[in-house]
Amino acid sequence: MLPEKPSRETVEAEEWKYTGYPIFSQFLSSDNDFLILRRFGTLATRVLLALQDDITLLEQDLRSLDQDCSRQGGPPIHNGSFRGDAGSLRANLLRGQIYEKLKMYQEFMLLQAQLRNKPSIPPKDVNSVKTWFKNHVNAISEPESRYIDQNSDLIQLVPKTKTPLRRLLERSQRFRLWKKWHVKREDLEGHDPHHEIYTSDEHIEAFVTLTIGSVGLAMLIAPLWILNFVDGPVTSLAIITSFIVLFMCLVSFASVAKPFESLGATAAYSAVLMVFLQMGNK
Repeated sequence: MLPEKPSRETVEAEEWKYTGYPIFSQFLSSDNDFLILRRFGTLATRVLLALQDDITLLEQDLRSLDQDCSRQGGPPIHNGSFRGDAGSLRANLLRGQIYEKLKMYQEFMLLQAQLRNKPSIPPKDVNSVKTWFKNHVNAISEPESRYIDQNSDLIQLVPKTKTPLRRLLERSQRFRLWKKWHVKREDLEGHDPHHEIYTSDEHIEAFVTLTIGSVGLAMLIAPLWILNFVDGPVTSLAIITSFIVLFMCLVSFASVAKPFESLGATAAYSAVLMVFLQMGNK
């Protein structure tokens, strides 16, 4: 016989028992936008500095051993051969402690470089996690949920690359919560339809792509018709110049292209408009 499912009132009164980390972890993993964690940037920097100092001391020890092996009247040690130095205190120091510390230091340093290279988190995504905490007041211990307030130290584990146009549209809560984007997440055991709304990233991306495609098509067709109804080269050049500037702004705003890529696309568009101009003159 299956255990009786607690009522919604019971769950809300004892979120720590019926929700807790099992449901919170499920919520964070349900979408990459929500998978926000602390980077511990200051603490990581301190670890790097400590490792750096450890290696500096080992470097000094190695330098002292080199000086002892090179002093006049000392033992005949071949300083130009690793093989001849095998098994010595210097060789053991170099291949042992120095190697391990350098490996630890450099691996950790490269990892920190990757973490620091991640883009800033959109405020709406941080607010989504904060809203979850507000809707599930007792689910997570207050000291443990306080990490979400460390805005400057937060990272998204898998950030999404979004065009400036989409980021602008998503600033609007009405756009983000439009019913057209809603999806049911029956795979989530702890999904609370009263407090949680999930949207389809694919639907939003398709809408943005369709919008950009429609505007781009209009940018190709509109000057063709306009140039057909104007007279004079100066007026035609003014129209072409306006459309070229508008197209450059569109490419920069509606795509993630680099500046030189945007310039190349604009140059191709300019060549097309010049063909239109020559056809009109003929």
